Amino acid sequence: MIKTWLLVGLLLASVYAHAAPALVNVIDGDTVIIRDNSLTYHLRLLDIDAPERQQAFGIQSRRSLKQLCEHANIAVHLQGRDMYGRTLGHLHCNNTDASQAQIALGMAWFNARYSKRFELDALQHQAQQQGLGLWQDAQPMPPWQWRKIYGQYYRRQE
Repeated sequence: MIKTWLLVGLLLASVYAHAAPALVNVIDGDTVIIRDNSLTYHLRLLDIDAPERQQAFGIQSRRSLKQLCEHANIAVHLQGRDMYGRTLGHLHCNNTDASQAQIALGMAWFNARYSKRFELDALQHQAQQQGLGLWQDAQPMPPWQWRKIYGQYYRRQE
């Protein structure tokens, strides 16, 4: 009987020794800082491209992601690194796919160049038709175009 309780105690201790990942900060609408045990890293969300902070709807996009994920149970599914060395992955906040939520709210673009999750493209079209978030503008500038035009100036200001 004592051995059984000891075994149960050890199993519970091992479960609690590996704490769930935690959100440290939201950088913008598609990048967060995550702490997972002793490792802290920037996570770039897959499938989306959100407005830069200095761009129209950049602040709103950041607020949207922060509202979804702050104080939430976080799950991260890492998918490697991109050519800039950023950690890439999927983020779930209280079982909600953060990339999917950002697109549905009109707070990010579906990144068709790098993603095959075409259900997100359908969500983007719905957000456009409803005029949600950045789709309130008649012709919102995608972040990849904004970076091409203002990227040099933007990098000098950080």
